[in-house]
Amino acid sequence: MINTLKMQITRLLKKSVKSSSSDIKQYMKAGRIPWSPGYKQYRYNILKDIPTDLPLLDIFKREAPLPQGYGVGIDERIVEYPWLFSRMSNDSGLVLDGGSVLNYPFLLDAPQLSDKQLVILTLAPESTMAKRQNVSYLFGDLRETLFRDGIFDLIVSVSTLEHIGMDNAKLYTQDNQDNESQPEDYLRVIKEFHRILKPGGRFLMTVPFGKPQNLGWLYQFDSHRLQQAIRAFGPDLKATIFYKYGLDGWTLSDETACADSEYFDVHSATAPALDLAAAARAVACLEFVKHA
Repeated sequence: MINTLKMQITRLLKKSVKSSSSDIKQYMKAGRIPWSPGYKQYRYNILKDIPTDLPLLDIFKREAPLPQGYGVGIDERIVEYPWLFSRMSNDSGLVLDGGSVLNYPFLLDAPQLSDKQLVILTLAPESTMAKRQNVSYLFGDLRETLFRDGIFDLIVSVSTLEHIGMDNAKLYTQDNQDNESQPEDYLRVIKEFHRILKPGGRFLMTVPFGKPQNLGWLYQFDSHRLQQAIRAFGPDLKATIFYKYGLDGWTLSDETACADSEYFDVHSATAPALDLAAAARAVACLEFVKHA
């Protein structure tokens, strides 16, 4: 058993740039271990259809129970993306992606973004940056942006706030100045988002949720941090939705049921998770509307 787990974790930590159909078959045959060869392509094949999967988006929009076995072995993007796109209209407007979670062609080409001007603001240049007439890239600190007051119609921040003030040099920039330990700085970002959002504009955010865990490069939110975030933005909270991961995949949940969830950190793990968790085991999804 020990030797088997060692073999699995070796595959788990191996980076695979290209995944073929044979990789996916092997991934499925080997037990769908997250981050093993074939996982990225398998994940992509599921995520790429989310923005146009109207029945799925309707489930998330209505906050209805998810299909049985939904997203087994897939990380939290499997619930974050449909939650996000279910709350985005096809109207025009200026949108800020704080953290570059939308920087994938299958998302940038989504009908919900086709008539919008999108600004992607992240800490450092990325290996791929799409060429789109309606997409601009800026690089800098979300804690202190250069934008004027009340400029954006919509701000989205998906699984980003948990990295603010943490060790972003470990995985994202390789610049030692980004190795920080200021986990409360996410509050500065939320206040900044409030400043640059138009009155009547919306702020959509998601964070990993459960037990408070400081992993160095990430700090998982608990109920206390979540309430701090809500107070930082102001009395403009419209909705809070929780999704939880377990042996049967992702399910609609609530704050109490998610409170003990533990983040699976693939970067420090010595074996795959028995429940095939890829990262967060619960996420909180919050929608704000700025009234003033």
